[in-house]
Amino acid sequence: MDENLDMTNTVNRSRDENIGDFDVGLYLHIPFCAKRCHFCAFYLVMQEERRIERFLRALAIELASYAKQLDSARQRISTVYLGGGTPTALSAVQLSQILTTVRSKFSLTGNCEVTVEATPESLTSAYLDALYAAGVTRLSMGIQTFDQTERTCLGLSSTTEEAKLGIRLLKQSGFTNFNLDVIYGIPGQTILSWDHTLEQACECEPSHLSCYALSVEEGTRFEHAFRRGELKPVETETERQFQVYANEQLAAGGYEHYEISNWAKPGRACRHNQRYWKGQDFLGLGPSAQSYMAGCRFGNVSNLEQYCGRLENGQSAVTEQEFLSISQQEKERVVFGFRMLDGVPKDWVASNARDPDWAALFTAFLEEKYVVQVSDRFALTAKGRQFADALGSQLL
Repeated sequence: MDENLDMTNTVNRSRDENIGDFDVGLYLHIPFCAKRCHFCAFYLVMQEERRIERFLRALAIELASYAKQLDSARQRISTVYLGGGTPTALSAVQLSQILTTVRSKFSLTGNCEVTVEATPESLTSAYLDALYAAGVTRLSMGIQTFDQTERTCLGLSSTTEEAKLGIRLLKQSGFTNFNLDVIYGIPGQTILSWDHTLEQACECEPSHLSCYALSVEEGTRFEHAFRRGELKPVETETERQFQVYANEQLAAGGYEHYEISNWAKPGRACRHNQRYWKGQDFLGLGPSAQSYMAGCRFGNVSNLEQYCGRLENGQSAVTEQEFLSISQQEKERVVFGFRMLDGVPKDWVASNARDPDWAALFTAFLEEKYVVQVSDRFALTAKGRQFADALGSQLL
């Protein structure tokens, strides 16, 4: 590994200085897709067997390197999350191979949560059986919408009927812990069609639902269409109504709203994603993957060829790193923690309030009812959650 990018010292520092976490989340970025959806800005490449095989060899090298570092720090993996891209663009054998390597190289906790993202059209009964046998405990399926016109607008590969079939296969396979992703704010979407999507999603009885507002990201097909005036953004008031509908319908379905965009049945919140919001340690492997360990943020090269080449030549895939000051860490854990509906402990706020400018800004948010104190915690109000990103950028 390149000496200046080897994270051994960072990982060991969390043990020696009693900072960071005893348990770590592991994220693996699988960068392959059959096609790019119109709204997607994640790093991905088109699936091709030659590329996949080379990636698997490089990922095995990276996994082995970090396994030694975490083992030396006596840190265990409590959550594993395979995202993308589309992890299920790989064959069941290939995906199982990755999970076998993870289990053989790392120390996993007894109740380790293992999540795999999937698209409905990529699943078969045999594929799901293989994932179950490989130790996957949770699946996350990108449904986005049950309206066919909206699916076409988003550039999704599968039809509404194929999406429903994928969910049926998932439930028949024995997986009881699964998430469905849905999107609101799609051009042309109406309150009626959004209500229908939520209704259909609840009827599928997932243990978890993620409802995301459509974000127009730079470089996407949507971004170009909006700039050319071919698509019109959804009105702010309409988007607010979408949020209200989600809150009401999912609460009636027995789902707890625990994070700005996430609802879960009792005890089914995603433990891996909670690590991000609580400022806990996580290690990201694969091209473009990001990590946060012991106050250090670092990221891999966002290029599959370079990622593979660097690891094949004994170099690290890390190309950027930033050591956060204690002050930065304290601010970030408040900002990310505010994504959780129960907010953050008041002592987290008190730590930052030593800065008079920060304290004055926070007081203004309280007065303007963006933030509320409930017992010994501070949380965003419903009004504050509508402007969470803007409020967070100011608090940083």
